[in-house]
Amino acid sequence: MIVAHITSEVYPFSRTGMLGDSVYGLAKSQAQLGECVHVLSPMYVSAGSYEPYDCVFERSVSIFMAGMNHTFDVYTAETEGVRFVFFRNDDLYSRRYIYGTSSYDYSDNDIRFGMFCMACLQYLRETGFNPDIIHCHEWQAGLVPVYKHLFYEDIKAKTVFTVHDITFQGVFGKFSIQSLGLPWEMYNVEELEFYENISLLKGGATHSDFITLLSPTYAKEVQTDENSFGLGSFMAKFQDRIEGILGGVDYERFDPQTDIFIKKQYNADSVADKIINKEDFLTEIGLLDAGKPLFLVETKFTERKGLELIIDSADKLAEMPANFAFLGYGEPKYCSKFKEIANNYNNIFTSIGISESMLHKAYAAADFVLRPSLTEPCGKSQMVGMRYGALPVVRRTGGLIDTVKDISEEGGYGFFMDGYSRHDLIKQLNRAVDFFQNRDILYKYAADVMRLDFSWTRTAEKFLGVYHRILGGH
Repeated sequence: MIVAHITSEVYPFSRTGMLGDSVYGLAKSQAQLGECVHVLSPMYVSAGSYEPYDCVFERSVSIFMAGMNHTFDVYTAETEGVRFVFFRNDDLYSRRYIYGTSSYDYSDNDIRFGMFCMACLQYLRETGFNPDIIHCHEWQAGLVPVYKHLFYEDIKAKTVFTVHDITFQGVFGKFSIQSLGLPWEMYNVEELEFYENISLLKGGATHSDFITLLSPTYAKEVQTDENSFGLGSFMAKFQDRIEGILGGVDYERFDPQTDIFIKKQYNADSVADKIINKEDFLTEIGLLDAGKPLFLVETKFTERKGLELIIDSADKLAEMPANFAFLGYGEPKYCSKFKEIANNYNNIFTSIGISESMLHKAYAAADFVLRPSLTEPCGKSQMVGMRYGALPVVRRTGGLIDTVKDISEEGGYGFFMDGYSRHDLIKQLNRAVDFFQNRDILYKYAADVMRLDFSWTRTAEKFLGVYHRILGGH
């Protein structure tokens, strides 16, 4: 099967968060399963990393839209069995950031990614490259199914549209319709119209053959008014062609048995060796006493991640017989608050920006991974944490429900917050601190979670099943 993923970012070339990691993990795993996999993405000369991968110029592609000509130089590279196709247009993509700063998005993001969508389809037409599946990721690729419906019906591939986070809907002023070369007939509530604006996510969902989200529970949540940011009734219309498929973790990148960044490699049978990595990490970051539990928060510092609860509870965290490491990047208001907390309390460490080395050392050291999200499409840190033998302390929502079972349940291994309050957070942290006191039991559960399968291979197989179904197979 030939699969073409279309995405605005993909690790290791360009990345702002989970989207880039997810597309790479899925594409690589599908290639390892024997499929022919391509990833199409913009080339961000200033914000990306391409030199190590020997990108080769292939051709130029031009499109004409709304009175303007846009030319893209197309480069290709191959790594991990995946062919990457990059579209270079320095007017659109040679900027310091991929989407904008932490304070504002670029005002022409509709044009930047709309033209990318059309350039991808034009490339497929001109090269005669005929994928079986075009898999579009997030609103930035939402116009691929729309343009295919309008202008590229000769491309017979089926389209899958994955919503990684419904918070991001690609909302622009309604007159973007003209700039994007779309007919005004599409400005209706069933296709693009969204509260007197347009949503490119709506376009992708409406005109794709199948819609997926990154966990089964999140797929149900986005069909409700409470968790859909205004799109609940719209998404519910597609219940017969929408499915939640749990995302995964790159088990080659994150493997404590072969990890080159950590002091002592280990596996489920030698999980007690985590203490060596914990001592090393605490020394590096300036925290004391490896005999205390270490809680790790590794996330993008943005809204709905439960960061307000942590900030409001900082005084209580400081009183606990525990250490806390907060690793992330993102909105300045959160970054400054977490730096302030670390300066005020001697059992709290904050790093704004995360090197690959620190990321691996932190997971190898952590006893618990904390993720008190208000909403969570999938969640990655709790799965990486379990890969390294850290037990999850999470809120009961979205993908966290699909990856964690409370330790009070049969076969359970984590700690669930049922509410969203400071009280709920402190209660579960105290449960975890108490559980930590019996090291033999702690390591038994740590070994158990290390043996769970949250790999992208499992996810890739499920996506291939979806592809076969919409292609007419079983």
